[in-house]
Amino acid sequence: MRQIFLVWIYSIALLFGQISPLKNFYSFLNQGHIVRMEIDFYQKQFDNSYQSSGSFYLIGEKNYVYDSLSFQMIVKDSLVTTINHETNQVVYSSIQKEQLTILDILSGRKEYLEFLDESDASNVKKFNIPNLDYSGSFEFDQDTGLIKMIKLNIDYNQNVSITVRSIKALGNYTKPDFDLNRFEIIDLRG
Repeated sequence: MRQIFLVWIYSIALLFGQISPLKNFYSFLNQGHIVRMEIDFYQKQFDNSYQSSGSFYLIGEKNYVYDSLSFQMIVKDSLVTTINHETNQVVYSSIQKEQLTILDILSGRKEYLEFLDESDASNVKKFNIPNLDYSGSFEFDQDTGLIKMIKLNIDYNQNVSITVRSIKALGNYTKPDFDLNRFEIIDLRG
């Protein structure tokens, strides 16, 4: 019921032009609930490409989980834990404060984004990340105003995009359990 109410409020605000799709998206993320998005992840780097589909859980600020069939990535503050079910490895790594990934952007981190001047009512909102020399865009569904896609252009032959198939507010999230003894541990935190 709460989800229907949120979508209803979202639609009314868009109809009256009071809230842009981008502002509404960030507002939805900052309401204190857990957000689950079913996503398709696509990365192209030179002649190689990678695709994955899974669930993205936004649990809190700098705290999210991407869960697919082949791997699970857990980000909490600066610690990244990647559980690879195909290679039976758990990799611990850290991320630097100034690093920014497309999943960080999807989770609501916008402090490094510089939005380009466009109409607030536009279904596409372009941005730059000046300190990394990246560019990208948010794309929203024209009828519902819901987020549809995020694109990040890293370099001439390197880009990443996420298509959001669904978005939903949840009351809680239970982290899946796994037997750590079955995995090789690789610690890259230095």
